[in-house]
Amino acid sequence: MTSPRLSMVLDTDHRALVSSLRIDGVEVLDAGMFSALQVADGDGLDSRHLDTSPAVSVHGATVSTSFTQSDDDVSVAETWKFVVTRASIKLHVERVYTWADGAARTVDHNGQLTIGWARTWDAIRRPDDGGTIPLGNDYTGKNGFYLNDPTDRYGVEESRFVMLRQAGGLALGVDATSQGRSLATEFSYDGGQSTWQETQVSAEPSWSYTAGDKDSGYVYGGHSSDGTDAYIYSPVAVGQGQDDVVDYTFSGKDYDWYYDVGTLHGVTDTSAFSSLLNDFGRSGVIDKDYGMSTVGLKYPGVGPYDMIYADRTVLGLDDPEVTASHQRLLEYFRDHAQREDGHMKGRTYHRDHTWGDSSLFDADPAYALSVAQMYDAQPDRAWLAGMRDSVQRSLGFMISDYYDEADGLFHNDVTSCTSTKGAREWSDAYFVRYESAYVNEQMYAALTAWADLERDVFGDAATAQQYSDLAARLKAAFNEDAGEGGFWDAGTNSYGYWQCPDGTVQARIQHTQVNLQAIYYGIADLDRSHTILDAIDQNMQRFHLPMLPLNFTPLGRSYEWSGDHFPTGLEDGAIYPMMTEEYMRAAATVGERGRSLDYLNNTVDRYTWDGFNGWSFVDWDLGEHTSEAWFPSNANGAGGLYTEVLGIQPTAEGVTVAPNIPTAMDGTSVTRAVHDTDTVTVTYRDELHQVVDFSSDVEPVTLSWSGQEPGARYRVVDNGVASTVTADERGRAVYTYTGAGEHDVRLVGGDAAGYQLPAPQAPDLAWKKTATASSSWEQDPWQIASVTDGQPYSVDHANGWSSDSQTDADHTEWLQVDLGAIRTINTVTLWPQNFDMQKPGTDFPIDFTIEVSPDGTSWTTVADRTDYPKPTEGGPQDFGVDATDARYVRITGTRLRADENGEYRMQLAEVEVFDR
Repeated sequence: MTSPRLSMVLDTDHRALVSSLRIDGVEVLDAGMFSALQVADGDGLDSRHLDTSPAVSVHGATVSTSFTQSDDDVSVAETWKFVVTRASIKLHVERVYTWADGAARTVDHNGQLTIGWARTWDAIRRPDDGGTIPLGNDYTGKNGFYLNDPTDRYGVEESRFVMLRQAGGLALGVDATSQGRSLATEFSYDGGQSTWQETQVSAEPSWSYTAGDKDSGYVYGGHSSDGTDAYIYSPVAVGQGQDDVVDYTFSGKDYDWYYDVGTLHGVTDTSAFSSLLNDFGRSGVIDKDYGMSTVGLKYPGVGPYDMIYADRTVLGLDDPEVTASHQRLLEYFRDHAQREDGHMKGRTYHRDHTWGDSSLFDADPAYALSVAQMYDAQPDRAWLAGMRDSVQRSLGFMISDYYDEADGLFHNDVTSCTSTKGAREWSDAYFVRYESAYVNEQMYAALTAWADLERDVFGDAATAQQYSDLAARLKAAFNEDAGEGGFWDAGTNSYGYWQCPDGTVQARIQHTQVNLQAIYYGIADLDRSHTILDAIDQNMQRFHLPMLPLNFTPLGRSYEWSGDHFPTGLEDGAIYPMMTEEYMRAAATVGERGRSLDYLNNTVDRYTWDGFNGWSFVDWDLGEHTSEAWFPSNANGAGGLYTEVLGIQPTAEGVTVAPNIPTAMDGTSVTRAVHDTDTVTVTYRDELHQVVDFSSDVEPVTLSWSGQEPGARYRVVDNGVASTVTADERGRAVYTYTGAGEHDVRLVGGDAAGYQLPAPQAPDLAWKKTATASSSWEQDPWQIASVTDGQPYSVDHANGWSSDSQTDADHTEWLQVDLGAIRTINTVTLWPQNFDMQKPGTDFPIDFTIEVSPDGTSWTTVADRTDYPKPTEGGPQDFGVDATDARYVRITGTRLRADENGEYRMQLAEVEVFDR
């Protein structure tokens, strides 16, 4: 049987088996396509093994075959009819059941059809929900992602799929439909050469699972066997004489359509970028009714607290089916995750951990904010009205039970500054004590968003005012200095993480996530936003980081339970690629255009190493750190290119285009969906010049250019017609028009460069240079090479340099760095031992000198210290010196400090040398 792109071979020699299916000449079957059935206590039926050969008839482009399979319980009469067209091969499969007397009349597992695919596909796209089952590709390794372990099994209440292969650009549509029957599909792997696809059929309108149910929050685990190789769906009842009909359509598809990303300038690898977005990002969609998970199929689970990251993935994909499925996920949370007091249960995951972690205090604001964001993406007022009471109850729980009227901030249930209660929010490895900056930021965003919705959609002025007043007071309190009731830490130019009950701000660790949120949620004003971004950029340069970590300073063991070490800890300094999108959002808020594309390209490059498979975060050297199997949210940077850098953002009213592009992206042109009926195409002539073509003639288009002078007036020219706009207090010049068709719009006289970060820092002249010493204790984790590795904080396997143990406190040890050439020097920075901030400053010398030399023979003392205090903060010790030209720098300790064992060593985590 042959069509222009497809061919099938039907084998009817004592079997009913499609033994070959080719698309564009490529064989894609291994075990073939056949009929299978498993009944209770039976051996199972399999049309590859028939007692007699089936009857076959051929009439033009139609081929039919019929056969019967039987065991002691049931006899199944089956008919297959193939119809070949130019575009497809259609297969009609009809089954009629005849049960023996006394049989249970239940089917444990159905295979109508069972397809044994060759291990050739890279991904399986699901058009009904926009999700993808990733199997493996050039980045993950073929068959290296999901359905590559004999215990992998995945079920979905859908029956339309597109099989995708990168090599050759193959795309095969496989659609199944049935009148009066519910269809589900299970995919599995048995360790052989086939990926299995089995159609499940039921006369009931809904499915139940072999373990757990929706009320218990098990639905996610119900879609994945989670390493048990168990069937996903419970046995179904089948009546006497029941006639089940399933119609299949096999058709060639356009591979490029599934991976189209538009014309992107400045993205160094658009193929890997597209795979990151469309293979990895879409892998988080569970099902058409259960939306986007943040933790993928191998670690099934998600909850309301995850929504701020899952939402970003959804918005970045810009797929109406993904958006609709995510709205239904929020309905599911409303119906199954909300307690009577309004609090949202935090999450569900794994077979043995259904709805739990009700102590996650970010679950309520994250849920409320997600509903508001999904309304912008798909503005259905009836849907929003159906969610409103649940959101009011969720926010009301926080307002009534966890709002501190005295200081205007929200808190959790921890009442001690030394508590070791964990799992209070997304950073669940932290002991977050009382008032969390992270949770308060989300409460501010949720209250602000819902104040607008209550006023503008529902006309409830009183509730809108309540929310607005709470948000305003929260913002003011949040921005007070640490120790004065707020979170701002001027010493680190950043917000601290939490404030414990006695008012002490703990975890002043330059937490990237907390500080970027403060910018894009609007809590930080423009000047403070600039300060935060400046500090982040300086840290990125100092630590030679290509991607953003969660924090730059070690949390310290007293604040975390995980037992890991900075920056390899679960949430202590690790690099989560999703932070790229977090930075994009903050940068777009203030018009910083210089770093987002760089971080994205570095993220995409890291994706090409292994497809982000098998981990959720990496170390500072970008090495894999085995953890949760994968985070689809780590694809958010790819979606953020569209939503934050190109700035295309659907709103309930229409669409906003808020470009924040660097010059390298000039000439980019993309098309995006707006709601489920319209599209917008934007061509970026340059940073301040866009051509917008919106299909709607009734919904407004808003252009917003950030990085302008607050209060300044600018001209906007739209198709030759000029008007005037004034930049707001955050430096955004905003222009709105209504009308379909192409609009050529320019901001005249604006600042194309936007906010510019400070000039690059002076480089560390000692970085990666050779160090020698009087003695060196070369035992893991101490190596002399790590004292100039650019990692100032002691980490696993690279604590820095340690001299050999001595018993005499007054002996001399020295460390010398060869800069490789004569350089001008005016600062030497010594970092004390600071591993996990457990014993910072241990073995830092008491008396020491710093000397420099042009030749390693003649030395000049540039610093001489006695009785130097122990640097217990673990941070840099800067020693400014008169500018001098030298090649060698030597630190000589003449009086050492005893450790807890009474031994005397000299230890340094890092030596840096600068010409500042």
